[in-house]
Amino acid sequence: MASVEMKNVNKVYPDGYHAIHDLSLTIEDGEFVILVGPSGCGKSTALRMVAGLEEITAGELLIGDEVVNDKTPKERDIAMVFQSYALYPHMTVAENMGFSLKLSKTPKSEIEARVNDAAEILGLEEHLNRKPKALSGGQRQRVAMGRAIVRQPKAFLMDEPLSNLDAKLRVQMRAEIAALQNRLGVTTIYVTHDQVEAMTMGDRVAVLKFGVLMQVDAPQVLYENPDNLFVAGFIGSPAMNLGIADVVQEGDGLALDMGDGSTLPIGQASVDKYPGVAERVGQRVAVGMRPEHFLREPEAGNRWDDLEVELVEMLGAEMLVHLKTSVPPIISDDMRAALDDDDAFEELERQAASGGQQFVARFEPGAPPKIGSQISVGFRKDKFHFFDADSGDALK
Repeated sequence: MASVEMKNVNKVYPDGYHAIHDLSLTIEDGEFVILVGPSGCGKSTALRMVAGLEEITAGELLIGDEVVNDKTPKERDIAMVFQSYALYPHMTVAENMGFSLKLSKTPKSEIEARVNDAAEILGLEEHLNRKPKALSGGQRQRVAMGRAIVRQPKAFLMDEPLSNLDAKLRVQMRAEIAALQNRLGVTTIYVTHDQVEAMTMGDRVAVLKFGVLMQVDAPQVLYENPDNLFVAGFIGSPAMNLGIADVVQEGDGLALDMGDGSTLPIGQASVDKYPGVAERVGQRVAVGMRPEHFLREPEAGNRWDDLEVELVEMLGAEMLVHLKTSVPPIISDDMRAALDDDDAFEELERQAASGGQQFVARFEPGAPPKIGSQISVGFRKDKFHFFDADSGDALK
Protein backbone atom coordinates (compact mmCIF):
# COMPACT_ATOMS: atom_id res chain seq x y z
CA MET A 1 0.00 0.00 0.00
CA ALA A 2 1.13 3.54 -0.64
CA SER A 3 -0.01 7.14 -0.87
CA VAL A 4 -0.81 8.72 -4.23
CA GLU A 5 0.10 12.36 -4.83
CA MET A 6 -0.63 14.58 -7.80
CA LYS A 7 1.43 17.78 -7.96
CA ASN A 8 0.19 20.45 -10.38
CA VAL A 9 -0.85 17.77 -12.86
CA ASN A 10 -2.09 18.92 -16.26
CA LYS A 11 -3.51 17.10 -19.25
CA VAL A 12 -3.60 18.81 -22.65
CA TYR A 13 -4.66 16.76 -25.68
CA PRO A 14 -3.06 17.18 -29.13
CA ASP A 15 -6.06 19.21 -30.33
CA GLY A 16 -5.37 21.74 -27.57
CA TYR A 17 -8.17 20.67 -25.21
CA HIS A 18 -7.03 21.30 -21.63
CA ALA A 19 -8.74 18.53 -19.66
CA ILE A 20 -6.98 18.87 -16.27
CA HIS A 21 -5.70 22.16 -14.82
CA ASP A 22 -2.95 22.12 -12.17
CA LEU A 23 -4.51 19.32 -10.15
CA SER A 24 -2.82 18.94 -6.75
CA LEU A 25 -4.27 16.22 -4.54
CA THR A 26 -2.80 13.79 -2.00
CA ILE A 27 -4.48 10.48 -1.17
CA GLU A 28 -2.93 9.18 2.01
CA ASP A 29 -1.89 5.56 2.53
CA GLY A 30 -5.09 3.58 3.15
CA GLU A 31 -7.43 6.50 2.39
CA PHE A 32 -10.61 6.19 0.29
CA VAL A 33 -11.01 9.31 -1.87
CA ILE A 34 -13.85 9.92 -4.32
CA LEU A 35 -13.46 12.02 -7.48
CA VAL A 36 -16.85 13.45 -8.39
CA GLY A 37 -18.21 16.00 -10.79
CA PRO A 38 -20.49 16.46 -13.79
CA SER A 39 -19.98 14.75 -17.12
CA GLY A 40 -16.76 15.85 -18.82
CA CYS A 41 -15.22 17.37 -15.69
CA GLY A 42 -12.00 15.36 -16.04
CA LYS A 43 -12.41 12.86 -13.20
CA SER A 44 -11.88 9.75 -15.37
CA THR A 45 -8.98 11.45 -17.15
CA ALA A 46 -7.31 12.10 -13.77
CA LEU A 47 -7.80 8.46 -12.77
CA ARG A 48 -6.39 7.21 -16.07
CA MET A 49 -3.30 9.37 -15.58
CA VAL A 50 -2.74 7.75 -12.18
CA ALA A 51 -3.16 4.34 -13.85
CA GLY A 52 -0.70 5.19 -16.62
CA LEU A 53 -3.34 4.91 -19.34
CA GLU A 54 -3.04 8.65 -20.15
CA GLU A 55 0.20 10.58 -20.39
CA ILE A 56 0.73 13.50 -18.04
CA THR A 57 1.36 16.74 -19.93
CA ALA A 58 2.87 18.57 -16.97
CA GLY A 59 3.30 18.07 -13.25
CA GLU A 60 4.33 15.08 -11.16
CA LEU A 61 2.58 11.92 -10.05
CA LEU A 62 3.98 10.06 -7.04
CA ILE A 63 2.99 6.63 -5.80
CA GLY A 64 4.62 6.18 -2.43
CA ASP A 65 7.64 8.46 -2.58
CA GLU A 66 8.44 7.59 -6.20
CA VAL A 67 7.72 9.76 -9.25
CA VAL A 68 6.00 7.43 -11.74
CA ASN A 69 5.27 9.75 -14.70
CA ASP A 70 7.35 7.61 -17.06
CA LYS A 71 6.48 4.20 -15.61
CA THR A 72 4.16 1.77 -17.39
CA PRO A 73 0.84 0.75 -15.80
CA LYS A 74 2.36 -2.61 -14.82
CA GLU A 75 5.32 -0.94 -13.12
CA ARG A 76 3.05 1.28 -11.02
CA ASP A 77 1.59 -1.73 -9.15
CA ILE A 78 -2.00 -0.54 -9.11
CA ALA A 79 -5.23 -2.43 -9.82
CA MET A 80 -8.11 -0.90 -11.75
CA VAL A 81 -11.80 -1.81 -11.69
CA PHE A 82 -13.69 -0.54 -14.73
CA GLN A 83 -17.32 0.28 -15.45
CA SER A 84 -17.46 -2.82 -17.67
CA TYR A 85 -16.54 -5.96 -15.77
CA ALA A 86 -14.10 -7.03 -18.55
CA LEU A 87 -14.28 -10.69 -17.54
CA TYR A 88 -13.11 -13.46 -19.83
CA PRO A 89 -16.30 -15.39 -20.75
CA HIS A 90 -14.50 -18.71 -21.33
CA MET A 91 -12.82 -18.70 -17.91
CA THR A 92 -14.31 -19.64 -14.55
CA VAL A 93 -14.57 -17.15 -11.71
CA ALA A 94 -11.42 -18.57 -10.12
CA GLU A 95 -9.52 -18.38 -13.42
CA ASN A 96 -10.64 -14.79 -14.01
CA MET A 97 -9.59 -13.75 -10.53
CA GLY A 98 -6.20 -15.42 -10.73
CA PHE A 99 -5.35 -14.62 -14.34
CA SER A 100 -3.05 -11.64 -13.64
CA LEU A 101 -1.13 -13.73 -11.09
CA LYS A 102 -0.76 -16.51 -13.65
CA LEU A 103 0.69 -14.03 -16.15
CA SER A 104 3.24 -12.89 -13.58
CA LYS A 105 4.21 -16.56 -13.02
CA THR A 106 3.06 -16.63 -9.39
CA PRO A 107 3.24 -20.20 -7.99
CA LYS A 108 0.00 -22.12 -8.47
CA SER A 109 -0.42 -22.77 -4.75
CA GLU A 110 -0.17 -19.04 -3.97
CA ILE A 111 -2.66 -18.18 -6.72
CA GLU A 112 -5.14 -20.67 -5.28
CA ALA A 113 -4.65 -19.32 -1.75
CA ARG A 114 -5.11 -15.68 -2.79
CA VAL A 115 -8.17 -16.48 -4.94
CA ASN A 116 -9.77 -18.43 -2.08
CA ASP A 117 -9.07 -15.60 0.38
CA ALA A 118 -10.60 -13.02 -1.98
CA ALA A 119 -13.59 -15.28 -2.68
CA GLU A 120 -14.25 -15.60 1.05
CA ILE A 121 -14.08 -11.82 1.52
CA LEU A 122 -16.49 -11.27 -1.40
CA GLY A 123 -18.87 -14.16 -0.76
CA LEU A 124 -17.93 -15.92 -3.98
CA GLU A 125 -16.81 -19.29 -2.59
CA GLU A 126 -19.77 -21.14 -4.13
CA HIS A 127 -19.27 -19.56 -7.54
CA LEU A 128 -15.56 -20.20 -8.19
CA ASN A 129 -16.23 -22.86 -10.84
CA ARG A 130 -18.93 -20.92 -12.67
CA LYS A 131 -18.52 -18.93 -15.88
CA PRO A 132 -19.42 -15.20 -15.91
CA LYS A 133 -22.61 -15.79 -17.95
CA ALA A 134 -24.02 -17.76 -15.00
CA LEU A 135 -23.58 -14.82 -12.61
CA SER A 136 -25.73 -11.80 -11.79
CA GLY A 137 -24.48 -8.26 -12.42
CA GLY A 138 -23.56 -7.84 -8.77
CA GLN A 139 -21.66 -11.12 -8.70
CA ARG A 140 -19.74 -10.18 -11.84
CA GLN A 141 -18.75 -6.90 -10.21
CA ARG A 142 -17.52 -8.84 -7.18
CA VAL A 143 -15.38 -10.99 -9.47
CA ALA A 144 -13.89 -7.83 -10.99
CA MET A 145 -13.18 -6.63 -7.45
CA GLY A 146 -11.66 -10.00 -6.58
CA ARG A 147 -9.34 -9.81 -9.58
CA ALA A 148 -8.02 -6.52 -8.15
CA ILE A 149 -7.77 -7.82 -4.57
CA VAL A 150 -5.66 -10.90 -5.38
CA ARG A 151 -2.95 -8.69 -6.86
CA GLN A 152 -2.37 -7.05 -3.46
CA PRO A 153 -1.59 -3.73 -5.21
CA LYS A 154 -0.38 -0.45 -3.78
CA ALA A 155 -3.69 1.19 -4.72
CA PHE A 156 -7.14 0.45 -6.15
CA LEU A 157 -8.50 2.67 -8.92
CA MET A 158 -12.24 2.37 -9.62
CA ASP A 159 -13.89 4.06 -12.59
CA GLU A 160 -17.69 4.18 -12.09
CA PRO A 161 -17.80 0.46 -11.22
CA LEU A 162 -21.49 0.46 -10.27
CA SER A 163 -23.02 2.37 -13.18
CA ASN A 164 -24.17 -0.81 -14.96
CA LEU A 165 -26.14 -2.07 -11.96
CA ASP A 166 -29.78 -1.38 -11.15
CA ALA A 167 -30.60 1.13 -8.42
CA LYS A 168 -31.24 -1.38 -5.61
CA LEU A 169 -28.06 -3.33 -6.34
CA ARG A 170 -26.02 -0.11 -6.54
CA VAL A 171 -27.05 0.76 -2.99
CA GLN A 172 -26.03 -2.71 -1.79
CA MET A 173 -22.72 -2.66 -3.64
CA ARG A 174 -21.88 0.84 -2.35
CA ALA A 175 -22.04 -0.48 1.18
CA GLU A 176 -20.05 -3.59 0.28
CA ILE A 177 -17.25 -1.68 -1.44
CA ALA A 178 -16.97 0.81 1.43
CA ALA A 179 -16.82 -2.04 3.97
CA LEU A 180 -14.31 -3.93 1.82
CA GLN A 181 -12.00 -0.93 1.48
CA ASN A 182 -12.16 -0.35 5.23
CA ARG A 183 -11.32 -3.99 5.90
CA LEU A 184 -8.41 -4.16 3.44
CA GLY A 185 -7.09 -0.66 4.14
CA VAL A 186 -5.92 -0.24 0.54
CA THR A 187 -5.44 3.28 -0.82
CA THR A 188 -8.42 3.77 -3.15
CA ILE A 189 -9.41 6.39 -5.72
CA TYR A 190 -13.01 6.01 -6.87
CA VAL A 191 -14.57 7.96 -9.74
CA THR A 192 -18.31 8.59 -9.96
CA HIS A 193 -20.72 11.14 -11.41
CA ASP A 194 -23.26 10.18 -8.74
CA GLN A 195 -22.86 12.56 -5.82
CA VAL A 196 -24.99 10.28 -3.58
CA GLU A 197 -22.31 7.59 -4.06
CA ALA A 198 -19.66 10.17 -3.30
CA MET A 199 -21.32 11.29 -0.08
CA THR A 200 -21.88 7.79 1.29
CA MET A 201 -18.60 6.02 0.50
CA GLY A 202 -15.41 8.06 0.80
CA ASP A 203 -13.22 9.41 3.59
CA ARG A 204 -12.88 12.56 1.47
CA VAL A 205 -14.52 13.80 -1.70
CA ALA A 206 -12.74 15.83 -4.39
CA VAL A 207 -15.16 17.86 -6.52
CA LEU A 208 -14.03 18.73 -10.05
CA LYS A 209 -15.45 21.21 -12.57
CA PHE A 210 -14.01 21.61 -16.06
CA GLY A 211 -10.76 19.96 -14.95
CA VAL A 212 -10.31 22.24 -11.92
CA LEU A 213 -10.40 21.00 -8.32
CA MET A 214 -13.11 23.08 -6.65
CA GLN A 215 -12.97 21.62 -3.13
CA VAL A 216 -11.77 18.49 -1.34
CA ASP A 217 -13.09 17.63 2.10
CA ALA A 218 -14.96 15.09 4.18
CA PRO A 219 -18.45 14.50 2.74
CA GLN A 220 -20.31 16.26 5.57
CA VAL A 221 -17.95 19.24 5.44
CA LEU A 222 -18.66 19.62 1.71
CA TYR A 223 -22.37 19.50 2.42
CA GLU A 224 -22.36 21.96 5.30
CA ASN A 225 -19.50 24.26 4.24
CA PRO A 226 -19.30 24.57 0.44
CA ASP A 227 -16.52 26.89 -0.73
CA ASN A 228 -18.39 28.09 -3.81
CA LEU A 229 -21.67 28.08 -5.69
CA PHE A 230 -20.71 25.13 -7.84
CA VAL A 231 -20.07 22.80 -4.89
CA ALA A 232 -23.19 24.11 -3.15
CA GLY A 233 -25.34 23.38 -6.18
CA PHE A 234 -23.78 20.03 -7.06
CA ILE A 235 -23.61 18.35 -3.64
CA GLY A 236 -26.97 17.37 -2.19
CA SER A 237 -30.11 15.52 -3.28
CA PRO A 238 -32.46 17.27 -3.69
CA ALA A 239 -30.08 20.07 -4.59
CA MET A 240 -29.63 23.20 -2.51
CA ASN A 241 -32.07 25.95 -3.48
CA LEU A 242 -30.00 28.85 -4.83
CA GLY A 243 -31.12 32.33 -5.80
CA ILE A 244 -30.55 36.07 -5.53
CA ALA A 245 -31.87 38.06 -2.56
CA ASP A 246 -31.22 41.41 -0.84
CA VAL A 247 -29.57 41.66 2.57
CA VAL A 248 -31.42 44.20 4.75
CA GLN A 249 -31.12 45.53 8.27
CA GLU A 250 -34.00 44.44 10.48
CA GLY A 251 -33.86 45.79 14.03
CA ASP A 252 -30.52 44.80 15.54
CA GLY A 253 -30.00 41.95 13.08
CA LEU A 254 -29.94 41.09 9.41
CA ALA A 255 -32.63 39.62 7.20
CA LEU A 256 -33.21 38.56 3.61
CA ASP A 257 -35.72 40.34 1.44
CA MET A 258 -37.22 37.52 -0.64
CA GLY A 259 -38.53 39.91 -3.29
CA ASP A 260 -42.25 39.49 -2.62
CA GLY A 261 -42.66 41.50 0.58
CA SER A 262 -41.51 38.68 2.87
CA THR A 263 -38.32 38.82 4.91
CA LEU A 264 -36.53 35.96 6.64
CA PRO A 265 -34.23 36.64 9.63
CA ILE A 266 -30.56 35.69 9.32
CA GLY A 267 -29.33 34.07 12.53
CA GLN A 268 -26.04 35.00 14.14
CA ALA A 269 -24.73 31.49 13.46
CA SER A 270 -25.18 32.09 9.72
CA VAL A 271 -23.38 35.44 10.01
CA ASP A 272 -20.54 33.85 11.98
CA LYS A 273 -20.19 31.18 9.30
CA TYR A 274 -20.36 33.70 6.43
CA PRO A 275 -19.07 36.96 7.96
CA GLY A 276 -18.91 38.62 4.54
CA VAL A 277 -22.72 38.86 4.50
CA ALA A 278 -22.55 41.55 7.22
CA GLU A 279 -20.72 43.77 4.70
CA ARG A 280 -23.46 43.35 2.09
CA VAL A 281 -26.34 45.21 3.75
CA GLY A 282 -28.34 46.89 1.01
CA GLN A 283 -26.77 44.63 -1.62
CA ARG A 284 -27.76 41.50 -3.47
CA VAL A 285 -26.14 38.18 -2.63
CA ALA A 286 -26.49 34.61 -3.76
CA VAL A 287 -28.25 32.67 -1.03
CA GLY A 288 -28.42 28.90 -0.53
CA MET A 289 -31.23 27.13 1.33
CA ARG A 290 -31.20 23.36 1.86
CA PRO A 291 -34.63 21.70 1.42
CA GLU A 292 -34.57 20.10 4.88
CA HIS A 293 -34.18 23.43 6.68
CA PHE A 294 -37.60 24.81 5.77
CA LEU A 295 -40.17 25.02 8.58
CA ARG A 296 -43.69 23.87 7.77
CA GLU A 297 -45.09 25.78 10.72
CA PRO A 298 -43.61 29.29 10.48
CA GLU A 299 -43.27 31.55 13.49
CA ALA A 300 -43.98 35.26 13.87
CA GLY A 301 -41.09 37.18 12.36
CA ASN A 302 -39.98 34.16 10.32
CA ARG A 303 -42.61 33.75 7.63
CA TRP A 304 -42.43 33.44 3.89
CA ASP A 305 -46.02 33.91 2.82
CA ASP A 306 -48.19 33.12 -0.19
CA LEU A 307 -46.01 30.52 -1.92
CA GLU A 308 -47.88 28.50 -4.51
CA VAL A 309 -47.61 24.71 -4.31
CA GLU A 310 -46.69 23.40 -7.77
CA LEU A 311 -45.91 19.76 -6.94
CA VAL A 312 -45.92 17.42 -3.94
CA GLU A 313 -43.82 14.23 -3.85
CA MET A 314 -44.79 11.75 -1.14
CA LEU A 315 -41.71 9.54 -0.62
CA GLY A 316 -42.74 7.56 2.45
CA ALA A 317 -40.19 8.83 4.96
CA GLU A 318 -40.39 12.40 3.67
CA MET A 319 -42.46 14.82 1.64
CA LEU A 320 -41.00 17.16 -0.99
CA VAL A 321 -43.03 20.27 -1.70
CA HIS A 322 -42.17 22.31 -4.81
CA LEU A 323 -42.97 25.99 -4.28
CA LYS A 324 -43.20 28.83 -6.80
CA THR A 325 -41.14 31.77 -5.56
CA SER A 326 -40.22 35.21 -6.84
CA VAL A 327 -36.51 34.64 -6.05
CA PRO A 328 -34.43 35.18 -9.23
CA PRO A 329 -32.32 32.13 -10.11
CA ILE A 330 -28.58 32.28 -10.71
CA ILE A 331 -27.92 31.91 -14.43
CA SER A 332 -24.22 31.15 -14.78
CA ASP A 333 -21.73 28.55 -16.00
CA ASP A 334 -21.46 27.35 -12.40
CA MET A 335 -25.16 26.54 -12.32
CA ARG A 336 -25.13 24.89 -15.72
CA ALA A 337 -22.25 22.67 -14.59
CA ALA A 338 -23.82 21.94 -11.19
CA LEU A 339 -27.12 20.89 -12.77
CA ASP A 340 -25.22 18.68 -15.27
CA ASP A 341 -28.35 18.69 -17.41
CA ASP A 342 -28.96 21.11 -20.29
CA ASP A 343 -32.73 20.57 -20.14
CA ALA A 344 -32.80 21.41 -16.43
CA PHE A 345 -30.74 24.55 -17.04
CA GLU A 346 -33.06 25.63 -19.86
CA GLU A 347 -36.00 25.16 -17.49
CA LEU A 348 -34.20 27.40 -14.98
CA GLU A 349 -33.79 30.02 -17.70
CA ARG A 350 -37.53 29.81 -18.46
CA GLN A 351 -38.32 30.28 -14.77
CA ALA A 352 -35.98 33.28 -14.69
CA ALA A 353 -37.86 34.84 -17.61
CA SER A 354 -41.12 34.50 -15.65
CA GLY A 355 -39.66 36.40 -12.70
CA GLY A 356 -38.81 33.68 -10.20
CA GLN A 357 -38.04 30.00 -9.74
CA GLN A 358 -39.19 26.84 -8.02
CA PHE A 359 -37.79 25.97 -4.59
CA VAL A 360 -38.02 22.52 -2.99
CA ALA A 361 -38.82 22.09 0.72
CA ARG A 362 -38.41 18.78 2.52
CA PHE A 363 -40.84 18.02 5.34
CA GLU A 364 -41.74 15.02 7.46
CA PRO A 365 -44.70 13.12 5.95
CA GLY A 366 -48.14 14.41 6.82
CA ALA A 367 -51.22 15.80 5.17
CA PRO A 368 -49.90 17.14 1.85
CA PRO A 369 -50.82 20.67 0.79
CA LYS A 370 -53.01 20.84 -2.30
CA ILE A 371 -51.39 21.65 -5.61
CA GLY A 372 -52.29 25.22 -6.52
CA SER A 373 -52.84 26.28 -2.92
CA GLN A 374 -50.91 29.07 -1.21
CA ILE A 375 -48.91 28.21 1.90
CA SER A 376 -46.52 29.93 4.30
CA VAL A 377 -43.20 28.48 5.42
CA GLY A 378 -40.31 29.50 7.62
CA PHE A 379 -36.61 28.74 7.42
CA ARG A 380 -34.00 27.84 10.03
CA LYS A 381 -32.19 31.15 10.40
CA ASP A 382 -28.89 29.48 11.38
CA LYS A 383 -28.75 27.40 8.17
CA PHE A 384 -28.34 29.97 5.36
CA HIS A 385 -25.42 29.81 2.92
CA PHE A 386 -24.11 32.98 1.28
CA PHE A 387 -22.01 33.53 -1.84
CA ASP A 388 -20.82 36.38 -4.01
CA ALA A 389 -23.28 36.46 -6.89
CA ASP A 390 -20.55 37.29 -9.43
CA SER A 391 -17.50 35.26 -8.41
CA GLY A 392 -19.44 32.41 -6.81
CA ASP A 393 -17.13 32.34 -3.80
CA ALA A 394 -18.58 31.73 -0.35
CA LEU A 395 -18.73 34.88 1.76
CA LYS A 396 -16.37 33.41 4.34
